[in-house]
This record gives sequence, structure tokens and C-alpha cells, in this order.
Amino acid sequence: MKYIDASRYSNTGKMTGVENYSYHLISELVAKYGENITLISPRHLTLKVRQMVIPFPRFWTLIRLSWEIWRNKKIDNLFVPSHVLPLIHPKNSIITIHDVVFKYSPKSYSLFSRLYLDWATKFAIKHAAHIITPSQATKKDLIRFYKAKPEKVTVIPLGFEPHKEQGPVELLKKFGLEPKKYFLFIGRIEYKKNSDTLIKAFKEFSKENNEVKLVLAGFPGHGGKAIIGSIPTELKSRIILTGYVKNAEKTALLKNTLCFIFPSRFEGFGIPLLEAMNAEVPIIASNIPSSREVAENSALFFEKENADTLTKLMKQMAEGQIAVRALMNTYPTLLKKHSWAKCAEEVYGLLTTEKS
Repeated sequence: MKYIDASRYSNTGKMTGVENYSYHLISELVAKYGENITLISPRHLTLKVRQMVIPFPRFWTLIRLSWEIWRNKKIDNLFVPSHVLPLIHPKNSIITIHDVVFKYSPKSYSLFSRLYLDWATKFAIKHAAHIITPSQATKKDLIRFYKAKPEKVTVIPLGFEPHKEQGPVELLKKFGLEPKKYFLFIGRIEYKKNSDTLIKAFKEFSKENNEVKLVLAGFPGHGGKAIIGSIPTELKSRIILTGYVKNAEKTALLKNTLCFIFPSRFEGFGIPLLEAMNAEVPIIASNIPSSREVAENSALFFEKENADTLTKLMKQMAEGQIAVRALMNTYPTLLKKHSWAKCAEEVYGLLTTEKS
């Protein structure tokens, strides 16, 4: 029997990256291998599979799951889809570590969060039987910062599933937009997503172009209010802040944008890049390892702190100076590399073969 920490499983409309990963991966594992799986969770889940429900208010994985493992000797293996390994755990425990962004961008986290994530990563690397990462970039970070043994870390890329809710172009009217007359960013508005450099680049772009707008689709993250507050008064009607967008709105925005911009300073993977490929729109992305890994040669890249280069690429895109079709021809091939079925198959294979 394979035991899975399903505490981060969620099917709500506002899933975080880890919740999205847990939802799709666990759903696929249950569908394919459900007879061999038991989910452990603080609440009952709407999945037809064996479940162990153990409620607890806070620090569920560290404390409550640890207690259950100590008293329930049947739990002799464990898969944790997110960063934290229980204090008490089976020797045959496997965990997914998605990124170590807190090492690159400490000011994007509170002191407590930074210290907690650093401790949890060290603990997992020392005590887990094996570690999964979504990218070679994260694997290299674990080796660099935490001296992880390369043979103990396996890269299993995230899957991708297009949203079923395909929003009509009419949804653009809600935000005062016209097709192909806006750049699009989707994600939290914060320092580690490089929203400040994007706004700076758009400010320069707007000096020569008064038609194309910039859409920032997402809630403010750590430091986001200050970034939004820095938007010049003259650009407040040109920079559209949508807040969180539902799937139908997201697909409408993606399919009709002039270009999708992914300027992150740090990422563990980059699902929005796959969403843009699925929408068949050109991509401008920061030149960071994870984005290079996902997009390969199918995007235009700029150095993450170089607003001038980003401005130049935006101008070229708006003026039609870039042969975007040549960039987009490889999208179908890249998308085929990322399916939740393949991700689940590789994860289950590791759960089956890894021994304490």
C-alpha cells in the first residue's frame, strides 16, 4: 500500500502552485493506481479511494501526521507532494521540493517563512529516501545550496492540462480591452515575479506607443502593494489590474493577447509558459534556467533586470518585427512533454522502486 499526504489536495478555484500540483497528480494517481493507494488528509476528499482522515488545526504535516505515523505501524512508506516532511516519518519517504526561491529572493518572504522553508528543505534532504523536483534548475539548486546527492534527486516535470472553460472574446470588454492590443502577465504582483521591471519597461514602451495596454492578472504578493503604488498616474488607465481571474477569463485573456510576458526573477518551473503555448501566443520571458528548460528556443528572452531589453522586445512585438510563427511552431512538441498521466506514471514508478 502506498500512503500519500493529501493535505494540500484542493479543487477550489484559487489553487496555489503546490495545490495545483497535488490536485492533478493525486487525481491521476488515484485514477490509475487507486487500489494500491491510501490518502491521508485532515478532511474527507471527494475521491473514490481509501482515505485516512485525521483532523488537526495547524502544522498538520509536522505534528498530526507525525503522531499518526508513530502510532500506526502500517504506514511504512510515504509520499509528500509538497515541501515539508513530517518530523516522524517512515524510512521510505519521498518528497517533492518545488523550488528554493526563498534563497534567491529572501525579501519576498517573511523572516519566519524563510527560516521555516530553509529548515524544512534541509530536513527533507537529510531524511527523505528520495526527492523529486519539477526541473533540472531546482535539482541543481538543491545540490548547490544543500549539498544534496545527485543520485538522490529525480527530475519529474509537471504535467499540463488545458482549462476546460474557454472564455469568449466578449469577456475582454469587462476589462476594457481589444484583441491583440495588450501585453499579458499572469501571476502574483510581487518582487520575485519581477513585476517592477515589467512596469518599468512598459513605462518606456508607452512613450512611443499609446495604443497597446499592459494587463497584470493576479493578486498582489509580498511587496505587491508598493509595486502597484509605483505605477505613474498617467499609466493607470493603460495598466489594467484585474485581480484574480477565473479560468474562463484567463483563457480569453491568453488567446487574445498580443504577447504573453513571463518576467520572473526566480521560478521552480513555470506552468504559465505552457498555458501561453496552449493558447498559441508569442512569449517574452526572463532568461532564467527554469524558463529556458520549459520554453527552450520557443520564446524571446531578456536578462531579468534589463528593462531596456524588455522594452525593445515589446516594441518589436507591437510593430510586427518578429517572426512569431517560427517561434510558435515548436509549441505542440513542447506541450506533449508535459502531461499529468506521464507525471503520475513516473512518480508511481519511483514510489514502487524506492526502498528504505
